[in-house]
Amino acid sequence: MRLLKAQNTNLRSIYGKGVKYDIDDQIVVDSNRAMRVPKGAEEFRPGEAGIITGANDGQLRYNTDIEQLETYQNGAWRNIRFKEPNQDPGIVWQNLGVGNAAADETVFGELNSGDTNFPVPAAAENIIVLVENVVQIPGENYSIKQTAGVNASGPNAPYTSTDTGWWIEFTEPVPTGKPVNVIHNLDK
Repeated sequence: MRLLKAQNTNLRSIYGKGVKYDIDDQIVVDSNRAMRVPKGAEEFRPGEAGIITGANDGQLRYNTDIEQLETYQNGAWRNIRFKEPNQDPGIVWQNLGVGNAAADETVFGELNSGDTNFPVPAAAENIIVLVENVVQIPGENYSIKQTAGVNASGPNAPYTSTDTGWWIEFTEPVPTGKPVNVIHNLDK
């Protein structure tokens, strides 16, 4: 009769808990408490200058600089996002001013979601735009454009708060005196 002991990190007993590597090529952390993942500043990430270990998809660590759990995916380190709504900065209402139909005003901005990781929406559908109390339809009533793509001769020109800023451009001038508001971070 032969004793078969599972490969694990527990040196005390056959049935003890620990990190196990099983026959199905899985790593099992057998504990009912918690697992501590590697943690450190960004400069110690795998793949950073001076670090011998390369970054590979699927790596997981805790970044002490930004206090976020992160994983390496598709060539970049990304924060792991939670299912609850983003609380930093949360839902942001931004007033972009009032319309002036006589001046043919169609460009409003610059968009500012208050989120340092994702400061601009990924698409026009990721924000809600209101003219007074009327919801605008993305693609039909407005689009979002970077500074270089907006009509530089509009009444709010020059549109250069930042060279990489994003703006809302309406298909028609906004009625005079009607406020333009944007709701950010609903997609986070």
